[in-house]
Formats: sequence, C-alpha cells, structure tokens
Amino acid sequence: MKTIEKWLLTMGISNLILLLFAVTAFLPKKEKKKRMIKQFMEQRFYLLIIVTVVIIHLVEVNIVDSYATNFVGKDFASIFKSIEGNTIKWFVSQWTPTLIFLFGVIYIIIYPFTLWFSPLLLLVSGEKKAMRSLAYGLLVIYLLALPFYLFLPVTNVYTYYGSTSALNSVVPSIENFFYTTTTHNNCFPSLHVAMILLIAKSASFTNNKRYHYATLVVAVTVILSVIYLFIHWLTDVIGGILVFLIASIVVDWENSVEKEVLRRITPSFKERKALNQAVITLIRRVKEYCAKTRINATPLLVGSVAKDTYLKDSVDIDLFILFPKSIPRETLEKQGLSIGRAILENPEERYAEHPYVRGRFNGFDAEIVPCYRIKKPGEKMSAVDRTPFHTDYVKEHLPVGKKDEVRLLKQFLKGIGCYGAEAEVEGFSGYLCELLIIKYGSFKRLLKATKEWRKGRIVIKIKEVPTPEFFDPLVVIDPVDPKRNVASALSKEKLSLFIHACKEYLQEPKITFFFPRETKPLSLREIEKRLSDMHIIGIEFPKPDIIPDNLYPQIRKSLKAIVVSCEKEGFEVTDFRFVVQNDRIYLLLKVKNVLLSPTVTHRGPPDWEKQHVKMFKEKWSVNKDAVRKPYLKDGRWYVEVKRKYRDLKTFLKDKLPAASLGKDIQNMVMKQGFTVLLLRDLLKEDLRVFWTEYLDERMPWER
Repeated sequence: MKTIEKWLLTMGISNLILLLFAVTAFLPKKEKKKRMIKQFMEQRFYLLIIVTVVIIHLVEVNIVDSYATNFVGKDFASIFKSIEGNTIKWFVSQWTPTLIFLFGVIYIIIYPFTLWFSPLLLLVSGEKKAMRSLAYGLLVIYLLALPFYLFLPVTNVYTYYGSTSALNSVVPSIENFFYTTTTHNNCFPSLHVAMILLIAKSASFTNNKRYHYATLVVAVTVILSVIYLFIHWLTDVIGGILVFLIASIVVDWENSVEKEVLRRITPSFKERKALNQAVITLIRRVKEYCAKTRINATPLLVGSVAKDTYLKDSVDIDLFILFPKSIPRETLEKQGLSIGRAILENPEERYAEHPYVRGRFNGFDAEIVPCYRIKKPGEKMSAVDRTPFHTDYVKEHLPVGKKDEVRLLKQFLKGIGCYGAEAEVEGFSGYLCELLIIKYGSFKRLLKATKEWRKGRIVIKIKEVPTPEFFDPLVVIDPVDPKRNVASALSKEKLSLFIHACKEYLQEPKITFFFPRETKPLSLREIEKRLSDMHIIGIEFPKPDIIPDNLYPQIRKSLKAIVVSCEKEGFEVTDFRFVVQNDRIYLLLKVKNVLLSPTVTHRGPPDWEKQHVKMFKEKWSVNKDAVRKPYLKDGRWYVEVKRKYRDLKTFLKDKLPAASLGKDIQNMVMKQGFTVLLLRDLLKEDLRVFWTEYLDERMPWER
C-alpha cells in the first residue's frame, strides 16, 4: 500500500472512531430534525465566519505565504533561538517511543478532530453562545496572527535544527497532509495553542460539562505536544497564549450580559430603515397639511427617536409642531389637534399641560404635540416648549458610541420597575437617563457611582451653573434650564430600589435585571393558604376616567388618608398597597387586627396636675362611653372607654366617604359607591398575579 494511502486510511479510520465516541459521549440524545434546521439558520452567520477564516488561511498557506516569505527575505527563528538558547532541545533528550507515539496521536489525530468536531457539536446542540465565542475568537486570533505569518516568518524547531519530524514515525509522510494547512515558517504565534485554548474557552459557555472537561484535557496535551515533538519554540507558545488572551477579551464582551441585552434592544438596520421612512413620510404629510390649511407651523422630530436612544420594542415617534409665539394658546391647541386628527390613524386626544394627539402612523406609535417656537428655554410659555432644547443638547453632547449605554440603562430601569417619570411609576425619565450617561460616561460607571450616593439629597450637575435649592431625593440640574430638577418625578422608594439594584448587579450581573422572568401566578387555593394568617381588608370602587398622571397621585393621596383615619381609630396598619385594573381600583390594607377589643384605655393627666385631674374626672365620670370610673395607676389617671368602632369593615363603610380622598376618587365613591372586601372576597382571578408577587419577597431579578 502506498504511503499516502496509509496516512489517509489512518486519518479516516481514526476520525471515524473518534466521531462515534464523541457522538455517544457529547451529543444530546434527542435532537429533532426541525430543531436542528432552525439552529443552523440561527447560527449560520457564525458558521460563515469560521468557513471564511478557514478559506483565507488555506489561501495564505498555499498561495500567498511563499510570496510574502520571498518579499521579507529573512527567517526570524534565529532570534528566537538566541532568546531561548537550547532550552527546547532538552525535550528531545526526553524522547521515548511511547511518549512520541502518544503526543503524535494527540497532534495528528486528536487536535484536527477537535477542530472540526467542535463547531459541528455546537451547531447541532444549539449552543449559540459557545458558537459565537468560537467564531469571533477565531476571527480575532487570525487577524492578530496573520501579519506575523506574512511578515515575521519563523521556521519550526525541527526544520531549523535540520532534524527529522517525529510525526513521521507515528504516521509516515503525514507532513504531506499537514503542509497543505500550514507552512514551515508560520510558527509565531502558535495557532495550535491559540485555537485549542479558544475551543476550551468556548466549551465553557455550554451546558455540556463532559465536553468542557474534555477540551481542557485536550488543550493541555496539545500544548505539551507542540513542545515535546520539537515543533514550536517556547516563544511561539507564549505568543499563542497572548493572542488567545486578547481574543478572550472580545469573547467575554460578546458573551457578557450587557452585550446580550444590546442584541435584544438595539434596532436592526431593517428596523431603523422602516422607522426612518415613517418619520420622513410623517414630516412630509404634516408639512403638506399645514400648507394646504395655511397653518403657520413647522414639524420637528424630538424625543428618543430623534436622539437614537430608543429601545427596539418601545418606539414612539414624538413630532412637535412649532407655532410662532404670537399665536394665541387657544389657536395653537385647536390647529395642533387638527393636524394630529387629520394625519394619525386611530387618533386619541390626550391632555397634559395642553392637549396633544396620540395615534398610529405606518405601524408605529406616534404623538403630535403643539408647542411654541422659542429661541431660548427662558422664553418658554409651556413646559413642552423646552423639549426641542433637550433633544438638541443630547444630540450635541452624547457621543455616538454612548447611545447603547443609554439603551442599557433604560432597559435596566425597565427590568427593575423604575423607568418612566409618569405618576404611575415615579421613576427615571428618558432624558434623565441620557444626562446620567453624559455625566458618567457609561452604564457600568454610573452603577459604580451610585456607591457614593448617600442618603439625603444627591445633587448632580452636568455643568456648573447657579441653581436654586431643591429638596428632592435626587437632584439632576437640567443643563438646558438650570431652574429645573430633571429628577423631580423620582420617588425616594424608586431611588432606593435603583441604588440597591446597582449594588446587586455589580456583585452578580444577570440577564434578569433587564428581563425579569414572567410571574407564574399561584393558584387561588395556594394564595388563600399563604395569606390565611394575615389580616387583610380591601376597598374596591370603579376607576375614574382620567389620565394616569392625574389618577395615580389621587390614589396615593386617598390611600394615605385612609391609613391615617384607620390608625387614629386604633387599627394598626402594617402595610398598604393598591392595584389598578382596567375598570376597577383596589386599595388594600394589612392590619394587625381587623377586630379590636371592646374598650380602649384613655390616658389622662399625671396626679400632680390637680386642675387637669379634676376636669378629667368630671368629664369621664358622666360620659356614657366610659365603662368604669377614672382610676389612678402609677401616678397617672386613666379611664376605660367603649370603642365606637371595633370592626374595621364597619369603620371603613361608615367613614371612607368622609376621608380626604382625591377629588375624582371622592366623586366616584359618592356617585357609584364602593365595596369593603374581606380576604375571602379578595381572592379573585384578576388579583392572582398581584398576590403572587406580594407573597414573593424576592426582588424581580431574583425570581
């Protein structure tokens, strides 16, 4: 049999045996055909990178390398020899037939098999993160190594010393095959070392522990083999390790939580194109309508779309209609609303400081907001007039590379329930997010900076300007209008939650900070069981038809007023919450007891205050609510008084309408009434999610 046929047969049989073993040991047992096709389609980009690098490498080895070597006209192996001396030759003195055969098999058979089997396994197993690591790592390694292969030729050790390759003693003429995939002088940095370490690194991102451990063993033995078999210089090996470490930085970033989040929230080129086209069309339509109806106004794109800081699944086109300052407010509102109604699909008038129109346009949510065209923020005639200046400031001061940092912060805040300056949330506005990134430079640096945020007032200035004194928990001076605190809507509760979340995330980054798991509601029976030892009572009434920014402050005011009334009557409230449904509102109180003792001890004056004691005794001696005469105890007078309300349910039924409720809630309660509900009445299907989250004391990212 010819020599070439021998090594082909050896390689073929050995790879087949290894394949059968590897399939049994590492491949998932159940992989459906449809799923495998889907996984291939999802990972085809990474596979394309790998195939492209392999093709370029083969072209470099078989065509380009000889021209580059001739161009350089020098071999640098002698420099490596002068650095290392005869250290590498020591390994030759340790040669034994057994070790040569062992390391030869590792180099000739195990290593090539690992190279082609690893991407196949990752592809079939659907290990997208590991496949991405392998593809990007390979690309970085080869881009770093290629200049050295072309312009720093380093001959392998045994060729430099004029020795015979130890590999031929394992499989005769095997070098005929290997020198189609490499050359004698492509040694620095060692691609064997860099690649096998990369494969082991990629395997660490899989759920396949056996495969990971196997690649670690192979990595160690391959590195030993290139040294023991007199192939690579020690400097080559060190170079391979350094190249791998650089590639690891890229791999770690590509597999970081932040990068994964960005993949989910950053709009694609196709999505950007569709949005840009919609914006262009909307602006054109507004201009045409204004020209047709002779409205003296100009459209201007503002907000996160204009600043390119929007999240891909949360797109709002904010189009402001700028009117001259000379136009009366009534005309501005009338004409602004007419533009919105004429152009947007499903237009809906909404009201803030003045009315605007919300609707749909070419598949996107859009708002058309009338405002005055002013030259500087100090001339503002309404709160929205300064918004164009906010947009201009961010576009000017937020570097292009920092827009993704804003996206990360926004999604982080959404995940922990702190995003949005509206009254429902009392959190961080989009503009506040942008200013914080401008101030601190990145998402991570902002999170680290919160370690220095102390309790009390936290004041952040984007630029040093004189400002009035604010008393909000967080103060971020508006660089456009120094008299305004951008963080005024942020509650103390949400600020504390944000600071805590930052600390937790820095300790252990998790995707659930950005995308918390969906709550799986407990059964009503399980909820009842867990709530059975708690005293909970609720108030249910119809939801007033007002905008959320007016509704939620009224709910909070009403709830606090009810709590104060209850505690004055002796009902100790330990917790209180509210739930807003489509058409109903629930106010929920957790109390120490829903039923109080028949009497309450009323404390009087100390015995030495004779005049006050006389008045106290005269008052309570004849009072019909006193169940016994006043008595002296430990130097002070007391009296036992019959409670007016023992039962919390009765108290709420009688006294709720008289409490200091929000205006619209008060009207709703008076007109349509309310219902006081005991725990058994609160075990409703539409409250299952609320009760499940209430009973789960973990933070959203911990669930």
